[in-house]
This record gives sequence, C-alpha cells and structure tokens, in this order.
Amino acid sequence: MNAKSKIIEMLEKNRGNAVSGERLAEEAGVTRAAVWKIVKSLCDEGYSITSRKNKGYMLEEKSTGISEEGIALYLSETGCYEPSDADFGIFVFDEIDSTQNFGKKLAVEGKLNRALVTADSQTAGRGRYGKSFYSPGSTGIYMSLVIRVDRDIKDFISITFATAVAVARVIERHSDLKPMIKWVNDIWIDDKKAAGILTEAVTDFESGMLSYVIIGIGMNLTTEAYPDDLKDIACSIEDMDISRNRLIAEIAGEVFKVSELLLSSEEGKGELLSEYKKRSLVLGKNIYWNRGGVKYTGKAVDINDEGNLVVDTEEGTCILNSGEISVRPDK
Repeated sequence: MNAKSKIIEMLEKNRGNAVSGERLAEEAGVTRAAVWKIVKSLCDEGYSITSRKNKGYMLEEKSTGISEEGIALYLSETGCYEPSDADFGIFVFDEIDSTQNFGKKLAVEGKLNRALVTADSQTAGRGRYGKSFYSPGSTGIYMSLVIRVDRDIKDFISITFATAVAVARVIERHSDLKPMIKWVNDIWIDDKKAAGILTEAVTDFESGMLSYVIIGIGMNLTTEAYPDDLKDIACSIEDMDISRNRLIAEIAGEVFKVSELLLSSEEGKGELLSEYKKRSLVLGKNIYWNRGGVKYTGKAVDINDEGNLVVDTEEGTCILNSGEISVRPDK
C-alpha cells in the first residue's frame, strides 16, 4: 500500500476525528511535508478534509469522496471481503462510461469470482431496455457487482428481486424512509424513483448455465437538477446518515449475502420473495403496460416463485416475466 492509500485508509478509519500529521507520517512512512501534499491532493479530488491546529487532519463525516481504500475498509466490516482475497476485485473510477460495461468485461475475462465496480460519475450510465441512467458527479451511487454463479438460467430474475430487497434494507438501516419496490427492479420513495437495478448475465453457451451475473445499482442521493424527462418521476435520498464509501460497501455486502442465501436453498429464496412482496409498490393496484403497441391494464395480485408478476385482467390471468409497467394510467 502506497503512502496516499495508507493516509486515505487512516482518515477513513477515523472519519469525524482528527489524526495528527505526525501519526499519519509515521504510519505512511513519509515526512510531515509529504503528508500535507497528499492531503492537499485529496482535497483537490473532492475529499472534505479539515486541518486543525495542534490536532491534525480530519475527514469530515459528510465527505462525499469515494476511494478503493475506504470501500475496502467498510466492506471488510460486512464479512464479505478480505484484503487478501485474490479472487475479489475493487475498481473505483472518477469517471467512466458505465460501471456495467466494465463489469461485463470482467465477467467475460473470467478471472475473478466477485468484483465491485464504482465511479463518481458516468457518461453513459445504463438502465433497462436501453434507457440511460442519469449519473452526475458526487451526487449519487453508481456501482456494478460481478458475481460468478454457475447456475441455471431460471434463477436470473430471482437475483434481481433479491437485490431490490438488499438495497431497501440498507436504505432503511440508515434513514427513517420506507422504500417500496416497483416490479421488478426500481426503488421508490414517496411515489418517485430513487434507485434502479439492472441485472445482466454472461452465459456458458455449451452448458446453457449462467456463469456470471452483473448487477448494476444506481441511486440518487443529493441530485437536485434532473433532465426534463426525469424531474417529475425521480427523487433523491438526502437524509441518509452515511458516507458514500460506507454506503457502497454496505449495499455490496448485503447483495452478496442475499445472493448466497438465494442460491443456497429454496427456503432462503422463499424468505426473500416474502420480504420483496411486503415492500411491493404494485400488489393490489391496477397497473398498465404495453405489448406490441397495444396497451393493457389489470390488477397485480401476486408475484410467483420465479419472480413473475401475476395480473388479473378482464380476459383472465396474465403472467408478466419482463417488461415495463406503470401504476399511472397516462404512462
């Protein structure tokens, strides 16, 4: 670990408390002058670090900077990561076209069992059905998780609903909010979208099995200005008592845990599906969707064991296994 990485790690460990320049210099193996230069460069990169006379340097509780060192520190606390794990990669970018694109590249290479990819901003963030995901710098969470699964393709949609449960759990843990899940992959708060999930797969064509899943998660935290097509349907989660580094790590840790539970037993899958239904935004409501240019409507009555939406219509029961739905008739 180089001097800059060591200083970031120490400041993260003591977030909200001052660390003396002398101690930072000793731990990083550099001079006090070198510490000052490193701290200045971190401030230029977006870290909120204050200097207090006779006390040292303090990383502010609300500092929004993200780093591999900070994420690794908090991810270790979840029990899902060890720094010595050579099969786990953490990749942090200031800017990237899409964390999902980079995650798919890692999956195709097949060198890692798990990976976390995150960025401060995305220039071409992706949502479902080719839609873009608005990803301005320093105001949100943009991350992708790569997981080797070696499972039957039928488990694919289950991983999406398990991820939605994981994200909702973390939001509830650090706020007084009550996130709801709009089938199949959106997190809504107060009738607006706060986060989205995009799940993609890399398949072994010979066996027909899933070899990797790539789970993209985007969350609005402090975004204020949205494009015209989003300003009426998107919202930000502004009152979470957590840094972006810790939030990214906790979401990753929770997703790894629910994925393992989901894939290890039918009982675990049932528990997650039950939790998903309790948070459902659509069950018991009339919903609307388009198929082949024709608009349909019906009442969402259940989510089956495969994660499909069961809808009662005038023509009978309809099973939706994919597609965009709305709870608003004009959408």
